[in-house]
Amino acid sequence: MTVGETLTEARYQAGLSIDELSERTKIRGTVIRSIEQDDYDACGGDLYVHGYVRAIAGAVGIDAQPLIREYDQGRATGKNERANGSADGRTLAFPSAPPPVAPPPAAPPTAFDVPAVTADAAGDSGPVNLEETRFDLPAVSADPAATAYDLPRVPDDLMAAGYDLGPAEPAVPGAATAIFPAVGSDPAGPGEPNGQPVPVEPGTARDGRVRGKRRGLFAVAAIIAVAAAALGVTLATGNAATKNTAATTVPSQSAASAAKASAAAQARASAAAQASASAQASASASASAQARRQADAKAAAQRVTTLPVASAAAYGPDGVADGDNPGTANNAIARDASQPWTSQWYVSPDFGMLKHGTGLLLDLGGRVTVTSVRLDLAEYQGADVQIRVGNGTTPQDLLVAAKASDVGGVVKLTLRQPAAARYLLIWFTQLPPDGSGHYQASVSNVVVTGRR
Repeated sequence: MTVGETLTEARYQAGLSIDELSERTKIRGTVIRSIEQDDYDACGGDLYVHGYVRAIAGAVGIDAQPLIREYDQGRATGKNERANGSADGRTLAFPSAPPPVAPPPAAPPTAFDVPAVTADAAGDSGPVNLEETRFDLPAVSADPAATAYDLPRVPDDLMAAGYDLGPAEPAVPGAATAIFPAVGSDPAGPGEPNGQPVPVEPGTARDGRVRGKRRGLFAVAAIIAVAAAALGVTLATGNAATKNTAATTVPSQSAASAAKASAAAQARASAAAQASASAQASASASASAQARRQADAKAAAQRVTTLPVASAAAYGPDGVADGDNPGTANNAIARDASQPWTSQWYVSPDFGMLKHGTGLLLDLGGRVTVTSVRLDLAEYQGADVQIRVGNGTTPQDLLVAAKASDVGGVVKLTLRQPAAARYLLIWFTQLPPDGSGHYQASVSNVVVTGRR
Protein backbone atom coordinates (compact mmCIF):
# COMPACT_ATOMS: atom_id res chain seq x y z
CA MET A 1 0.00 0.00 0.00
CA THR A 2 1.16 3.54 -0.73
CA VAL A 3 1.35 6.33 1.82
CA GLY A 4 -2.02 7.76 0.75
CA GLU A 5 -3.72 4.36 0.79
CA THR A 6 -2.37 3.63 4.26
CA LEU A 7 -3.64 6.95 5.60
CA THR A 8 -7.03 6.44 3.92
CA GLU A 9 -7.42 2.97 5.41
CA ALA A 10 -6.42 4.27 8.87
CA ARG A 11 -8.96 7.09 8.60
CA TYR A 12 -11.71 4.61 7.76
CA GLN A 13 -10.68 2.42 10.67
CA ALA A 14 -10.87 5.47 12.96
CA GLY A 15 -14.36 6.28 11.72
CA LEU A 16 -13.46 9.82 10.60
CA SER A 17 -14.54 11.76 7.57
CA ILE A 18 -12.20 14.12 5.75
CA ASP A 19 -13.96 17.12 7.28
CA GLU A 20 -13.61 15.68 10.80
CA LEU A 21 -9.93 14.92 10.17
CA SER A 22 -9.43 18.48 8.86
CA GLU A 23 -11.01 19.86 12.03
CA ARG A 24 -8.63 17.81 14.22
CA THR A 25 -5.41 18.53 12.31
CA LYS A 26 -6.20 22.09 11.07
CA ILE A 27 -5.20 20.91 7.55
CA ARG A 28 -7.41 21.87 4.62
CA GLY A 29 -9.64 19.10 3.29
CA THR A 30 -8.31 19.52 -0.25
CA VAL A 31 -4.76 18.86 0.97
CA ILE A 32 -5.90 15.72 2.85
CA ARG A 33 -7.67 14.43 -0.28
CA SER A 34 -4.56 15.07 -2.39
CA ILE A 35 -2.32 13.20 0.08
CA GLU A 36 -4.71 10.24 0.21
CA GLN A 37 -4.49 10.17 -3.64
CA ASP A 38 -0.64 10.32 -3.40
CA ASP A 39 -0.69 13.73 -5.08
CA TYR A 40 1.76 16.00 -3.20
CA ASP A 41 1.93 18.99 -5.58
CA ALA A 42 -0.39 21.06 -3.38
CA CYS A 43 1.69 20.47 -0.21
CA GLY A 44 4.47 22.97 -0.92
CA GLY A 45 7.55 20.76 -0.58
CA ASP A 46 8.95 17.70 1.20
CA LEU A 47 9.18 19.42 4.59
CA TYR A 48 5.47 20.24 4.55
CA VAL A 49 4.64 16.73 3.38
CA HIS A 50 6.50 15.36 6.43
CA GLY A 51 4.54 17.66 8.71
CA TYR A 52 1.17 16.84 7.13
CA VAL A 53 1.80 13.08 7.23
CA ARG A 54 2.93 13.29 10.85
CA ALA A 55 -0.20 15.27 11.85
CA ILE A 56 -2.64 13.01 9.97
CA ALA A 57 -1.01 9.83 11.28
CA GLY A 58 -1.17 11.11 14.83
CA ALA A 59 -4.88 11.95 14.44
CA VAL A 60 -5.81 8.48 13.12
CA GLY A 61 -3.56 6.62 15.59
CA ILE A 62 -0.70 5.16 13.50
CA ASP A 63 3.08 5.66 13.41
CA ALA A 64 4.23 8.35 10.96
CA GLN A 65 7.93 7.42 10.66
CA PRO A 66 7.48 4.39 8.31
CA LEU A 67 5.23 6.51 6.07
CA ILE A 68 7.77 9.35 5.94
CA ARG A 69 10.57 6.90 5.06
CA GLU A 70 8.38 5.34 2.32
CA TYR A 71 7.63 8.81 0.94
CA ASP A 72 11.36 9.76 0.92
CA GLN A 73 12.26 6.48 -0.84
CA GLY A 74 9.53 7.14 -3.40
CA ARG A 75 10.91 10.62 -4.04
CA ALA A 76 14.38 9.18 -4.57
CA THR A 77 13.14 6.63 -7.12
CA GLY A 78 10.48 8.84 -8.74
CA LYS A 79 7.56 6.66 -7.73
CA ASN A 80 5.62 9.51 -6.17
CA GLU A 81 5.19 11.41 -9.45
CA ARG A 82 1.55 10.82 -10.38
CA ALA A 83 -0.89 12.54 -12.66
CA ASN A 84 -4.44 11.13 -12.71
CA GLY A 85 -2.91 7.85 -11.70
CA SER A 86 0.80 7.01 -11.51
CA ALA A 87 3.96 7.43 -13.55
CA ASP A 88 4.29 3.67 -14.18
CA GLY A 89 0.76 3.28 -15.56
CA ARG A 90 -0.94 2.18 -12.35
CA THR A 91 -4.17 3.79 -11.28
CA LEU A 92 -5.14 4.62 -7.74
CA ALA A 93 -7.52 2.20 -6.15
CA PHE A 94 -9.58 3.40 -3.24
CA PRO A 95 -11.04 0.94 -0.77
CA SER A 96 -14.76 0.83 -0.47
CA ALA A 97 -16.23 2.96 2.23
CA PRO A 98 -16.91 1.02 5.40
CA PRO A 99 -20.41 0.87 6.82
CA PRO A 100 -21.34 3.97 8.79
CA VAL A 101 -20.28 3.88 12.35
CA ALA A 102 -23.05 4.13 14.89
CA PRO A 103 -22.83 7.26 17.00
CA PRO A 104 -21.71 6.71 20.57
CA PRO A 105 -24.47 6.31 23.14
CA ALA A 106 -25.72 9.48 24.68
CA ALA A 107 -23.80 10.50 27.76
CA PRO A 108 -25.68 10.16 31.04
CA PRO A 109 -27.18 13.38 32.28
CA THR A 110 -24.81 15.49 34.24
CA ALA A 111 -27.37 17.60 36.05
CA PHE A 112 -27.12 17.69 39.82
CA ASP A 113 -30.77 18.67 40.50
CA VAL A 114 -32.17 16.81 43.52
CA PRO A 115 -35.77 15.60 43.02
CA ALA A 116 -38.46 16.87 45.33
CA VAL A 117 -39.36 14.75 48.36
CA THR A 118 -42.27 12.43 47.49
CA ALA A 119 -42.36 10.17 50.53
CA ASP A 120 -42.13 10.50 54.26
CA ALA A 121 -39.17 9.37 56.37
CA ALA A 122 -40.65 5.89 56.89
CA GLY A 123 -40.74 5.26 53.13
CA ASP A 124 -44.55 5.21 52.76
CA SER A 125 -45.64 6.82 49.56
CA GLY A 126 -48.24 9.48 49.59
CA PRO A 127 -48.62 13.20 49.64
CA VAL A 128 -46.08 15.12 51.61
CA ASN A 129 -46.89 17.88 54.06
CA LEU A 130 -44.28 20.46 53.17
CA GLU A 131 -45.04 22.37 56.37
CA GLU A 132 -43.47 19.51 58.38
CA THR A 133 -40.12 19.93 56.60
CA ARG A 134 -39.88 23.66 57.03
CA PHE A 135 -37.04 24.98 59.13
CA ASP A 136 -38.46 28.46 59.71
CA LEU A 137 -38.47 29.29 63.41
CA PRO A 138 -41.32 31.39 64.77
CA ALA A 139 -40.65 34.77 66.28
CA VAL A 140 -39.76 34.70 69.94
CA SER A 141 -42.66 36.93 70.83
CA ALA A 142 -45.13 39.04 69.02
CA ASP A 143 -44.35 41.88 71.39
CA PRO A 144 -40.61 42.76 71.29
CA ALA A 145 -40.95 44.43 74.69
CA ALA A 146 -41.60 41.01 76.27
CA THR A 147 -37.92 40.04 75.68
CA ALA A 148 -36.48 43.28 76.96
CA TYR A 149 -34.07 43.17 79.89
CA ASP A 150 -34.70 46.68 81.15
CA LEU A 151 -34.77 46.78 84.99
CA PRO A 152 -37.21 49.05 86.85
CA ARG A 153 -35.88 52.34 88.05
CA VAL A 154 -34.96 52.56 91.75
CA PRO A 155 -37.19 55.20 93.44
CA ASP A 156 -35.60 58.12 95.14
CA ASP A 157 -37.53 57.51 98.36
CA LEU A 158 -36.58 53.95 99.41
CA MET A 159 -38.90 53.94 102.39
CA ALA A 160 -41.78 54.94 100.10
CA ALA A 161 -40.88 51.94 97.90
CA GLY A 162 -41.28 49.57 100.87
CA TYR A 163 -37.65 49.15 102.02
CA ASP A 164 -37.20 48.93 105.82
CA LEU A 165 -34.04 50.87 106.53
CA GLY A 166 -34.13 50.52 110.40
CA PRO A 167 -32.67 52.91 113.02
CA ALA A 168 -29.06 54.00 112.82
CA GLU A 169 -26.66 52.24 115.23
CA PRO A 170 -25.03 54.46 117.94
CA ALA A 171 -21.27 54.93 117.93
CA VAL A 172 -19.41 52.50 120.18
CA PRO A 173 -16.80 54.01 122.54
CA GLY A 174 -13.28 52.73 121.83
CA ALA A 175 -14.17 51.53 118.29
CA ALA A 176 -11.76 51.85 115.37
CA THR A 177 -13.44 55.00 114.21
CA ALA A 178 -13.36 56.72 117.61
CA ILE A 179 -11.45 60.04 117.84
CA PHE A 180 -9.13 60.44 120.84
CA PRO A 181 -8.40 63.86 122.32
CA ALA A 182 -4.89 65.23 122.60
CA VAL A 183 -2.85 64.34 125.70
CA GLY A 184 -3.27 66.88 128.49
CA SER A 185 -6.71 68.04 127.49
CA ASP A 186 -10.10 66.71 128.32
CA PRO A 187 -12.67 66.49 125.58
CA ALA A 188 -15.66 68.59 126.01
CA GLY A 189 -18.57 66.64 127.38
CA PRO A 190 -22.21 67.35 126.91
CA GLY A 191 -23.24 70.64 128.36
CA GLU A 192 -19.66 72.14 128.13
CA PRO A 193 -19.94 75.11 125.86
CA ASN A 194 -16.96 75.86 123.58
CA GLY A 195 -14.93 73.04 125.21
CA GLN A 196 -14.43 74.85 128.54
CA PRO A 197 -13.66 72.46 131.52
CA VAL A 198 -16.21 71.99 134.25
CA PRO A 199 -15.67 70.62 137.78
CA VAL A 200 -15.32 66.86 137.99
CA GLU A 201 -17.33 65.01 140.56
CA PRO A 202 -15.34 62.46 142.57
CA GLY A 203 -16.33 58.79 142.06
CA THR A 204 -17.69 59.32 138.59
CA ALA A 205 -16.41 57.70 135.38
CA ARG A 206 -15.02 61.01 134.28
CA ASP A 207 -13.03 61.29 137.55
CA GLY A 208 -11.50 57.81 136.89
CA ARG A 209 -10.43 58.73 133.40
CA VAL A 210 -8.68 61.87 134.61
CA ARG A 211 -6.75 60.03 137.32
CA GLY A 212 -5.61 57.32 134.85
CA LYS A 213 -4.23 59.93 132.52
CA ARG A 214 -2.28 61.61 135.32
CA ARG A 215 -0.68 58.31 136.38
CA GLY A 216 0.39 57.71 132.77
CA LEU A 217 2.06 61.12 132.61
CA PHE A 218 4.03 60.48 135.84
CA ALA A 219 5.26 57.09 134.50
CA VAL A 220 6.44 58.64 131.24
CA ALA A 221 8.34 61.35 133.10
CA ALA A 222 10.12 58.76 135.28
CA ILE A 223 11.20 56.69 132.22
CA ILE A 224 12.61 59.78 130.53
CA ALA A 225 14.69 60.68 133.62
CA VAL A 226 16.21 57.17 133.88
CA ALA A 227 17.09 57.15 130.16
CA ALA A 228 18.80 60.54 130.42
CA ALA A 229 20.97 59.39 133.36
CA ALA A 230 22.03 56.21 131.48
CA LEU A 231 22.93 58.19 128.38
CA GLY A 232 25.11 60.58 130.39
CA VAL A 233 27.06 57.71 131.94
CA THR A 234 27.58 56.05 128.57
CA LEU A 235 28.85 59.23 126.98
CA ALA A 236 31.22 59.92 129.85
CA THR A 237 32.83 56.46 129.87
CA GLY A 238 32.92 55.76 126.14
CA ASN A 239 34.28 59.03 124.79
CA ALA A 240 37.98 58.01 125.00
CA ALA A 241 37.35 54.56 123.56
CA THR A 242 35.48 56.11 120.64
CA LYS A 243 38.37 58.41 119.90
CA ASN A 244 40.90 55.56 119.95
CA THR A 245 38.73 53.38 117.72
CA ALA A 246 38.29 56.19 115.21
CA ALA A 247 42.02 56.85 115.18
CA THR A 248 42.83 53.23 114.38
CA THR A 249 39.95 52.64 111.94
CA VAL A 250 40.65 55.54 109.60
CA PRO A 251 44.15 54.37 108.56
CA SER A 252 42.90 50.78 108.18
CA GLN A 253 40.02 51.85 105.91
CA SER A 254 42.39 54.02 103.81
CA ALA A 255 44.79 51.07 103.24
CA ALA A 256 41.92 48.73 102.27
CA SER A 257 40.54 51.31 99.81
CA ALA A 258 43.95 51.76 98.21
CA ALA A 259 44.38 47.99 97.85
CA LYS A 260 40.94 47.66 96.22
CA ALA A 261 41.68 50.53 93.83
CA SER A 262 45.00 48.94 92.82
CA ALA A 263 43.33 45.56 92.23
CA ALA A 264 40.59 47.19 90.09
CA ALA A 265 43.21 49.04 88.01
CA GLN A 266 45.12 45.80 87.40
CA ALA A 267 41.88 44.04 86.38
CA ARG A 268 41.05 46.84 83.93
CA ALA A 269 44.53 46.71 82.43
CA SER A 270 44.30 42.93 82.02
CA ALA A 271 40.85 43.19 80.35
CA ALA A 272 42.16 45.87 77.96
CA ALA A 273 45.13 43.67 77.04
CA GLN A 274 42.85 40.69 76.38
CA ALA A 275 40.49 42.82 74.24
CA SER A 276 43.43 44.12 72.18
CA ALA A 277 44.77 40.60 71.65
CA SER A 278 41.29 39.36 70.61
CA ALA A 279 40.87 42.24 68.15
CA GLN A 280 44.26 41.53 66.61
CA ALA A 281 43.43 37.83 66.28
CA SER A 282 40.06 38.62 64.65
CA ALA A 283 41.66 41.04 62.20
CA SER A 284 44.32 38.48 61.30
CA ALA A 285 41.68 35.74 60.78
CA SER A 286 39.55 38.06 58.61
CA ALA A 287 42.54 39.01 56.48
CA SER A 288 43.50 35.35 56.05
CA ALA A 289 39.93 34.39 55.06
CA GLN A 290 39.72 37.23 52.53
CA ALA A 291 43.07 36.22 51.05
CA ARG A 292 41.89 32.61 50.72
CA ARG A 293 38.65 33.72 49.00
CA GLN A 294 40.55 35.89 46.56
CA ALA A 295 42.96 33.06 45.80
CA ASP A 296 40.10 30.58 45.27
CA ALA A 297 38.25 33.01 43.00
CA LYS A 298 41.38 33.66 40.98
CA ALA A 299 42.10 29.95 40.66
CA ALA A 300 38.50 29.22 39.62
CA ALA A 301 38.63 31.98 37.01
CA GLN A 302 41.85 30.59 35.62
CA ARG A 303 40.44 27.09 35.34
CA VAL A 304 37.50 28.20 33.10
CA THR A 305 38.65 27.92 29.47
CA THR A 306 37.25 27.51 25.97
CA LEU A 307 36.21 23.90 25.40
CA PRO A 308 36.80 22.25 22.01
CA VAL A 309 33.77 20.97 20.06
CA ALA A 310 34.33 17.69 18.22
CA SER A 311 31.34 17.91 15.84
CA ALA A 312 27.92 19.42 15.23
CA ALA A 313 24.77 17.76 13.84
CA ALA A 314 21.33 19.05 12.84
CA TYR A 315 18.71 18.04 15.42
CA GLY A 316 14.92 17.79 15.17
CA PRO A 317 12.00 16.65 17.34
CA ASP A 318 12.97 13.01 16.69
CA GLY A 319 16.71 13.55 17.14
CA VAL A 320 19.39 13.70 14.47
CA ALA A 321 17.15 11.81 12.02
CA ASP A 322 14.99 14.83 11.07
CA GLY A 323 17.22 17.89 11.63
CA ASP A 324 17.20 20.86 9.25
CA ASN A 325 20.01 21.16 6.66
CA PRO A 326 22.38 18.59 8.21
CA GLY A 327 25.01 19.18 5.53
CA THR A 328 25.94 22.65 6.83
CA ALA A 329 25.74 21.93 10.59
CA ASN A 330 29.54 22.19 11.10
CA ASN A 331 29.45 25.80 9.82
CA ALA A 332 28.17 26.80 13.25
CA ILE A 333 31.41 25.76 15.02
CA ALA A 334 33.93 26.55 12.25
CA ARG A 335 36.07 29.63 12.88
CA ASP A 336 36.45 30.57 9.20
CA ALA A 337 33.07 29.49 7.82
CA SER A 338 31.83 31.72 5.01
CA GLN A 339 28.19 30.95 5.74
CA PRO A 340 26.38 30.15 9.03
CA TRP A 341 24.19 27.13 9.59
CA THR A 342 20.56 27.97 8.88
CA SER A 343 17.41 26.01 9.38
CA GLN A 344 14.78 25.61 6.69
CA TRP A 345 12.46 28.58 6.34
CA TYR A 346 8.93 28.49 7.70
CA VAL A 347 5.82 30.61 7.23
CA SER A 348 5.44 31.48 10.94
CA PRO A 349 7.64 31.76 14.06
CA ASP A 350 6.16 28.49 15.40
CA PHE A 351 7.46 26.46 12.44
CA GLY A 352 4.17 26.66 10.54
CA MET A 353 2.71 24.25 13.12
CA LEU A 354 4.76 21.46 11.54
CA LYS A 355 7.08 20.81 14.49
CA HIS A 356 7.85 22.20 17.93
CA GLY A 357 11.56 22.97 17.55
CA THR A 358 14.85 22.64 15.68
CA GLY A 359 18.53 23.05 16.52
CA LEU A 360 22.13 21.77 16.64
CA LEU A 361 23.64 18.98 18.76
CA LEU A 362 27.30 19.59 19.74
CA ASP A 363 29.61 16.70 20.71
CA LEU A 364 32.22 17.95 23.20
CA GLY A 365 34.38 14.83 22.77
CA GLY A 366 34.01 13.67 26.38
CA ARG A 367 32.43 14.57 29.67
CA VAL A 368 33.33 18.15 30.66
CA THR A 369 31.87 20.87 32.90
CA VAL A 370 30.03 23.53 30.89
CA THR A 371 29.55 27.04 32.34
CA SER A 372 28.42 29.21 29.37
CA VAL A 373 27.78 29.28 25.60
CA ARG A 374 28.25 32.23 23.22
CA LEU A 375 26.73 32.20 19.73
CA ASP A 376 25.91 34.57 16.86
CA LEU A 377 22.20 34.49 15.84
CA ALA A 378 22.47 37.02 12.95
CA GLU A 379 20.93 40.49 13.02
CA TYR A 380 17.21 39.82 13.48
CA GLN A 381 15.60 39.76 16.93
CA GLY A 382 12.82 37.36 17.95
CA ALA A 383 14.47 33.99 18.62
CA ASP A 384 13.59 31.89 21.69
CA VAL A 385 16.58 29.60 22.32
CA GLN A 386 17.49 27.03 24.99
CA ILE A 387 20.76 25.37 26.02
CA ARG A 388 20.26 21.72 26.93
CA VAL A 389 22.98 19.39 28.25
CA GLY A 390 23.27 15.66 28.89
CA ASN A 391 25.29 12.51 28.36
CA GLY A 392 22.97 10.98 25.75
CA THR A 393 21.62 12.04 22.35
CA THR A 394 17.90 11.35 22.80
CA PRO A 395 15.54 14.22 23.67
CA GLN A 396 14.92 12.64 27.08
CA ASP A 397 18.66 12.75 27.91
CA LEU A 398 19.05 16.49 27.29
CA LEU A 399 17.84 18.81 30.08
CA VAL A 400 17.36 22.60 29.92
CA ALA A 401 20.24 24.43 31.64
CA ALA A 402 19.79 28.01 30.28
CA LYS A 403 17.39 29.90 28.01
CA ALA A 404 16.71 33.34 26.51
CA SER A 405 13.66 34.88 24.81
CA ASP A 406 13.30 37.37 21.93
CA VAL A 407 17.07 37.61 21.28
CA GLY A 408 19.28 38.21 18.26
CA GLY A 409 22.86 39.07 17.36
CA VAL A 410 25.66 37.82 19.62
CA VAL A 411 24.15 36.12 22.69
CA LYS A 412 25.89 34.65 25.75
CA LEU A 413 23.88 32.16 27.82
CA THR A 414 25.32 31.35 31.26
CA LEU A 415 24.15 28.12 32.86
CA ARG A 416 22.28 28.44 36.16
CA GLN A 417 24.96 26.17 37.61
CA PRO A 418 27.92 24.39 35.97
CA ALA A 419 26.82 21.10 34.36
CA ALA A 420 28.91 17.99 33.68
CA ALA A 421 27.93 16.62 30.26
CA ARG A 422 29.27 15.40 26.91
CA TYR A 423 26.53 16.72 24.59
CA LEU A 424 25.17 20.25 24.30
CA LEU A 425 22.01 21.09 22.31
CA ILE A 426 21.25 24.56 20.92
CA TRP A 427 17.45 24.33 20.63
CA PHE A 428 15.13 26.91 19.04
CA THR A 429 11.50 26.97 20.21
CA GLN A 430 10.61 30.12 18.22
CA LEU A 431 12.19 31.41 15.01
CA PRO A 432 13.22 35.01 14.19
CA PRO A 433 12.36 36.64 10.84
CA ASP A 434 14.89 36.31 8.02
CA GLY A 435 14.15 39.65 6.29
CA SER A 436 12.40 38.10 3.27
CA GLY A 437 8.97 37.35 4.70
CA HIS A 438 9.86 34.00 6.23
CA TYR A 439 11.18 32.76 9.59
CA GLN A 440 14.52 30.98 9.89
CA ALA A 441 17.23 30.24 12.51
CA SER A 442 20.88 31.14 11.90
CA VAL A 443 23.87 30.09 14.06
CA SER A 444 27.62 30.77 13.72
CA ASN A 445 30.77 31.30 15.83
CA VAL A 446 29.67 29.02 18.69
CA VAL A 447 32.07 29.16 21.68
CA VAL A 448 31.59 26.82 24.71
CA THR A 449 33.42 27.66 27.96
CA GLY A 450 33.92 25.55 31.08
CA ARG A 451 36.35 23.21 32.83
CA ARG A 452 37.76 19.90 31.69
